[in-house]
Amino acid sequence: MNSKQYRMSELLNPIDGRSLVVDTSNGLVLGTLPGLEHFAEAVSPLLPLLDGIVTSPGQARNLGSRTRRDAALLICADWTNALRGDDFVLPPETIQYIPLLNPADALDLGANALVMHFILGHEEEIEAGCMQRVVNLALEGLNLGIPLLVDVQPIGPRVVLLNKAIELGVSYALEGGADGVIVPWPGTQSFKTIQAMCNGLPVWVRSGSLEPDTPELTEALQLGAAGFWLDERIFAVDDPAAILQALKALVHAPVVV
Repeated sequence: MNSKQYRMSELLNPIDGRSLVVDTSNGLVLGTLPGLEHFAEAVSPLLPLLDGIVTSPGQARNLGSRTRRDAALLICADWTNALRGDDFVLPPETIQYIPLLNPADALDLGANALVMHFILGHEEEIEAGCMQRVVNLALEGLNLGIPLLVDVQPIGPRVVLLNKAIELGVSYALEGGADGVIVPWPGTQSFKTIQAMCNGLPVWVRSGSLEPDTPELTEALQLGAAGFWLDERIFAVDDPAAILQALKALVHAPVVV
């Protein structure tokens, strides 16, 4: 087992190959998020319930108490205002995509993997920049043993067929050398296509729901998803620990195909 495989094994449960991940890094783009006003105090108690936690570089420095028994540390490698919706106090007029750190920086921070956004549906220059970024991070990560996970974000105004845009983003990520992808639920047939494209590489579903009995979550696991990728909304609910326990039980329950 090489160093990249070892780091991935700390993210994916060795028994079932699946994981539950929470992404807190949107605070870098959206500002202080509900429930995360005191980051370390909010996140640290939940780390034992997670398989992975995504942070910004600054947030990662606030998790010094994290142990190897807690969630694997994944660090966001870029900044983009494309994630700001129309309801944001200053909606973006021009989309920007800015690299933040490379695999060597991630290694210094103790990361298990880097996570980058692949923005689809905006100007061609944005997609070209994302593609170049995938290739660069994958090549550098290969030498240093840092896996690269690509978060496919088909959120631009040019997206017409969402499922096809997701498939396209996954194909770009795989061509660039990604070690895994994160996608919104694209529907049954498209997810089967994506699984075939990934040929064994992990595919996480970015869930729009926090309810463990959501049919698409169960179906995703039955079709071979690596698990669920939650966002910061989990910290705004009354009892995030209870929800995470239920979702973790779903992710790591035996799956009947």
